[in-house]
Amino acid sequence: MVDNRFVKALKYHYCDGKCYNIAMIEKLTILHLNDWHSHFENYPKIKRFFQEYPETNEVIRLDIGDNIDRWHPMTDISKGKCNVQFLNELKIDLATIGNNEGIGLAKHWLNEVYQEADFDVILGNLEDDNGRPAWAEPYKIYETKAGTKIAFLAYTFPYYLTYKPGGWKVLDPLECLKRDLAVKEVQEADFRILLSHLGLPWDKKITALCPEIDLIIGAHTHHIFEDGAYLNGTYMAAAGKYGQFVGEINLSLDNHEMIDITIHAHETSHMASKPGDKEWIEKIVSGGRKLLGQEMVMQFDEDLSLDESCRLVMDAMKDYAKADIAMINSGLVVEPFTKDITKDTLHHSLPHQMRLARLELTTQELAEICQDVYSQAELLARQQIRGMGFRGKEFGTVLTSGFAYKNGKIVYNEKVTNEKETVSLVLVDQYYFARYFESIKSHQAELLFPELLRELVEGYLRHKE
Repeated sequence: MVDNRFVKALKYHYCDGKCYNIAMIEKLTILHLNDWHSHFENYPKIKRFFQEYPETNEVIRLDIGDNIDRWHPMTDISKGKCNVQFLNELKIDLATIGNNEGIGLAKHWLNEVYQEADFDVILGNLEDDNGRPAWAEPYKIYETKAGTKIAFLAYTFPYYLTYKPGGWKVLDPLECLKRDLAVKEVQEADFRILLSHLGLPWDKKITALCPEIDLIIGAHTHHIFEDGAYLNGTYMAAAGKYGQFVGEINLSLDNHEMIDITIHAHETSHMASKPGDKEWIEKIVSGGRKLLGQEMVMQFDEDLSLDESCRLVMDAMKDYAKADIAMINSGLVVEPFTKDITKDTLHHSLPHQMRLARLELTTQELAEICQDVYSQAELLARQQIRGMGFRGKEFGTVLTSGFAYKNGKIVYNEKVTNEKETVSLVLVDQYYFARYFESIKSHQAELLFPELLRELVEGYLRHKE
């Protein structure tokens, strides 16, 4: 005989001291990834996780930006369109962009990359002279099957200096968030979720200043909340970088009001590999390299040494920037140039997402920069450098073109220059944005767009030939 008291108990869910009818509870799952950076080595596992996730709940799939990164040959040759195709295969519903889409892609490529997307792009803080880009909406009101209305909002990190020369105007994300929260349909939504490619410091600030946000799914700073976080009344989720984690958020709602939430980031290394995974990963790399390799750039009589390769890069930089002198670190050239230079070998040698910065300096100012750089050169030489567009291994040695720094003095055009003379110095933009050379950051720089370092080297070689 069945105990009727037990049957009755099964019909109800107790949460925070309240009793809810299980039959009336709406179940919703959100799957998310962020900062993939074209690390396709985890794609087969992610694809299975996203595509095979049981549809017992309604499922919404999200990408929080920096999916596209041109260090990968297939991303580079397709200008990010292969990434969009992969997101289509993951059945992504909504996505936003990070700086690797917004800055890493030239404007005309960014305006084209989502043309074949089966998902909506939301982004509330990017404009050009004509206003908001046609490929993005500032927010999205998503209505579930049970009629719950969720307002999704999204903003990307405001790199003001680098968006501007690329033809974009990136706006203050907090001001844009407050603007969008004041929109009637956003106010009237049952739940508000922020897709934040702003980084954890911004996210923490938003929890304090915008209590209307119920959940922040974060990115940009590659942080991980394996079991979620809760700050100032706002729930937070984040799934690291490179597809090393995928996020899962489960919501229970009663009468369109959240009554329970669980947040978890699943480590993809714990997911099973299957036959064909390795071959697929290798095929994507080799396929991209093959397509890049079909375009010859220049042929030399023999392979170049590392020093010769670096000298060629600095000559190209000076030519592109119309600068007098150049300075680089040898680690920028990941592999010396071969005698047959193609788009593929250039990409292999210079995989970085870097452009150039040009500075006008007095000789005294140049000497101060050199003193700063060379005083740290030995310490930096074997350091592994990460971020700011660098995609190599280590910093390497400091090299110059057009001048030398000897005994605390500048030797320029084979003579010690007069301190009143001015020279134009060209560097990679990483030097301007990174923390280790404060003397460079103290000067105003002209950022040169849109070509990446390897692209301007290609142009120089073609012109030279």
